Amino acid sequence: MAWVPGFVEFETSSEQQDYFEGNIQITKVNEIVFHGVVTEGDEKKPVSGALVKVFARISDNQELPLGHSISGCDGHYLLYIDKEIIPDGTTAIIVRASASNPPSGNG
Repeated sequence: MAWVPGFVEFETSSEQQDYFEGNIQITKVNEIVFHGVVTEGDEKKPVSGALVKVFARISDNQELPLGHSISGCDGHYLLYIDKEIIPDGTTAIIVRASASNPPSGNG
């Protein structure tokens, strides 16, 4: 099971507030959560706009796509995959990322 995050929105008055309190409700779902950071090179520089895909490896090494996401400006990605769509007999879950080369500026 995974938990889907909730949120609290605070509206501020014209006076500065020093203390805020809020309750957050989260929802339990039957999903697998994949998250991480897409990086490149030895410097592990974050890659924004990378396409992140999740696959299930099934019989004969075939791969079935399960979902995709795009990394944010800081390279972070987040995916929710419903457990019900993962086929019986899956031997591996694979996460891949790809990104296009940025323009070189030598145009």
